[in-house]
Amino acid sequence: MHQPSYKHPHADYYVLPWVRLHGIKDYYGMARMIEKFDKIKVAFNFSGVLLTQLFDYAHNQAVDYYLLLTLKNPSSLKKEEVDFIVDRFFSVNFERFIRPNQRYLQLYNKKLTARRRFNPQEIVDLQVLFNLCWFHPYTFREDKHLKKLFLKGRHYTREDKEYVVKKQYEIIAQIIPLYKRLSAHKRIELTVTPYHHPILPLIYDSDVLKEFSYLKKPILRFTSPSDCTWHITRATEVFRDIFESNPVGSWPSEGSISEDVVSLYGQQGFRWIATDEAILFRSLTTDYVPFDMIKNQRHLIYRPYKFKGVNIFFRDRNLSDAISFIYQGWEDSVFAANDLLEHFKRIHYHLKDNFKDNVITIIMDGENAWEYYKNNGIEFLETIYSALEKSQILSPAIPCEFLAHYHSKNIQRLSSGSWINGDFGVWIGSKKNNSYWYILKRIRDLIAKSRAEKQKLEWAKDYLRLLEGSDWFWWNTFEDIHGEFRKIFLAYVAEIYHLLGRKVPSYIK
Repeated sequence: MHQPSYKHPHADYYVLPWVRLHGIKDYYGMARMIEKFDKIKVAFNFSGVLLTQLFDYAHNQAVDYYLLLTLKNPSSLKKEEVDFIVDRFFSVNFERFIRPNQRYLQLYNKKLTARRRFNPQEIVDLQVLFNLCWFHPYTFREDKHLKKLFLKGRHYTREDKEYVVKKQYEIIAQIIPLYKRLSAHKRIELTVTPYHHPILPLIYDSDVLKEFSYLKKPILRFTSPSDCTWHITRATEVFRDIFESNPVGSWPSEGSISEDVVSLYGQQGFRWIATDEAILFRSLTTDYVPFDMIKNQRHLIYRPYKFKGVNIFFRDRNLSDAISFIYQGWEDSVFAANDLLEHFKRIHYHLKDNFKDNVITIIMDGENAWEYYKNNGIEFLETIYSALEKSQILSPAIPCEFLAHYHSKNIQRLSSGSWINGDFGVWIGSKKNNSYWYILKRIRDLIAKSRAEKQKLEWAKDYLRLLEGSDWFWWNTFEDIHGEFRKIFLAYVAEIYHLLGRKVPSYIK
């Protein structure tokens, strides 16, 4: 689970609402589901900056621009604010939330026709419906008034809006205590990703691309091992402040690792990390045993390995991606869940006589898949959890407890890469992304020789670390429809130059 920092350098509110909205649906709902099952165990991973923002909403009543517009009376909205609401407040899954809702679909169709403006009541309805969509189904079960508002469907009032927002803050305030409680009872393991969710191998040394000859290196080499250490250390500090314990495991950002990065994890006291199966297959490839042969030996991924003293779990890509992308489209969620369970059973019977340290590692995005499922995936997950509780051959496990009873197999070398295509092509190698790495390198060099006052220099360093986060590069590769991620990125670039008393270069625009 991760989100980048959504504030502009001089804004006192978050530009985008995804921490708040995923908070009331996914961060809350996924953990609440674990409470319903006594024997289910799951590892939950948070990036450091996501924890910081959740804490900000929970304890400081933080706001975001979407929330500010939600609370505004339509009569006081400027034209550009009305346009923003009409444009952005349909940002939910169409099939699961808009099409089944008569009023929401009516407003959506009106937006498409664009023949006349939305009247004040239509704006209020849109403000409420958008925010209602993000509550987890459990919350509707537990709050009768919220359920009543959902069934009401239209003709919402100011009081309705205020109740919805108040409920959102109530849910967000419960998230961290809920995870702490589950962790204290050994029901879950809490782990952390480096603070701003950077692709650490690229931060450590962009020349790691020598392993990927098909990816074009940036004009200037970027290398900052000290920033890698900072991201790991800072995330650990935030984790410790919030959960009052030290993490022993980590999902490196996007599963991205290299031998140097694993060494840093070991130096920081982490016991285990996880990444994608493709990394293992490439690590075991030799001049005599090619990759294509290794990748067909799928039994190799069903045990933990160890490199430089750090245990590594390699995820089953096929099953993890099936949950993320395939089963959501099946009409019968229970049938889909049972299909996954049958895969588990077949793996067990295939491996049970090979070696005893069998572990199927399922790792997936914890916040984005569920809105594509019916009822936010409740029937799918509850079916799986219920069956696992009753199973005589399958046992849910969290990594730290598994490692206490089983031994990892040492490997001599570790290939670099991520969980996407086993390389770093999403974040580097294209003309657009290499331009970002050029900007970061120029900023790093500027900071190194700057004579700015100490406080401004520290702010500039903090902002550079923020810019090292993976999301700016991700949305530079994929479609950032409204350009919000680029706007935030460039806002911090400009602020760094201002802090250092330098003019923003003309190529930054």
